[in-house]
Amino acid sequence: MKQDFRGFLAVPAGRGHRFPAIRVAAGMLIPLLVLILLGRTDLTMCAIFGSLTGVFGRTEHHWRRLRQQAQSGVLMCLTVVAGVSMSITGRSDWELVVAATVVAAALSGTADYLRIRPAGPFTYIFAFTATAAAPFSGAVTEAALAVSGAAVTAVLLGVAGRVHARRHTPVLFRSAVPPREATRILAHAGRYAAAVAAAGSLALFLGPGHSYWAMLAACAPIAAADASHAPARAGHFILGTYGGVLLSALLLQPDWSPVQLAVLLALLQFGGEVYVIRHYGLAMVFLTPVALLMTGFVSVQPVWELTVDRAVETTIGALVAVAVILLTTGRGADWARRLALRPARISGGRSAGAR
Repeated sequence: MKQDFRGFLAVPAGRGHRFPAIRVAAGMLIPLLVLILLGRTDLTMCAIFGSLTGVFGRTEHHWRRLRQQAQSGVLMCLTVVAGVSMSITGRSDWELVVAATVVAAALSGTADYLRIRPAGPFTYIFAFTATAAAPFSGAVTEAALAVSGAAVTAVLLGVAGRVHARRHTPVLFRSAVPPREATRILAHAGRYAAAVAAAGSLALFLGPGHSYWAMLAACAPIAAADASHAPARAGHFILGTYGGVLLSALLLQPDWSPVQLAVLLALLQFGGEVYVIRHYGLAMVFLTPVALLMTGFVSVQPVWELTVDRAVETTIGALVAVAVILLTTGRGADWARRLALRPARISGGRSAGAR
């Protein structure tokens, strides 16, 4: 237990993480400033999600990064357009849960097949549910231009380092890798679908107000479902989000101008990217305010209601994810077996002592 606690607090060295974080932050700031200059702050949410294309393949060599970011950029554009379309046509809360479940399963399978990293549909689900839940008064074509422009910017920034590194880094192409087994892809997609559906439904029954945050929180630990640290990742997500909620409560107090808000979001994204691989909990302290502040370009919501809802929904989603992992990976059976054996060991020890 003490070793697990120390591991939870440990933060590995940050060497090699700052420059990728700068790329991602710049990829977010540039499109936001362009939209502010054009007077189209209503499109900023679409641009923010397009800029998140820069988080994919960040540790890969330039040409591998280009491939992964091009693929993820296309998926991100399709996801945002689908979410905006759902927002424009109108949708009920239950329809959003059903649609998010389908999108989670489909994009989980697609991302696994393409071997995009970070693995899983977490970022795409975030984009789909947030844009579908937010009101949008523009046209779908405008949203498509905003998200695709930001995605292209992120891809260009991702490959721009090749200009400097061409004399130092050889052109590396991905060696032939056997495709992942279809059964594992389907099983993983099923986990995402089950977690998103259960978290969204439970959140609607309990009624905090933002069910898509619960669905998003359910996705984060599922990416590590086949690893032993999935429950720890859920713990990181919950505690990091609590810290991020407190930070958000402070940052939501000032009346930020659009330019100030754009710079603030880029700085927060930078902080999140610096820690996202090293310590997921610390990363969520920075990334949670990004999710809560991005709507500040077009609307203002009560601080208390927003932050409390985020904390409650996150707890619901993360606990649902842990339950799904335990029920679908065989880890739950091992855990139950250990619990069943523990009383027998205790009673056996007492009997031996009595003799």
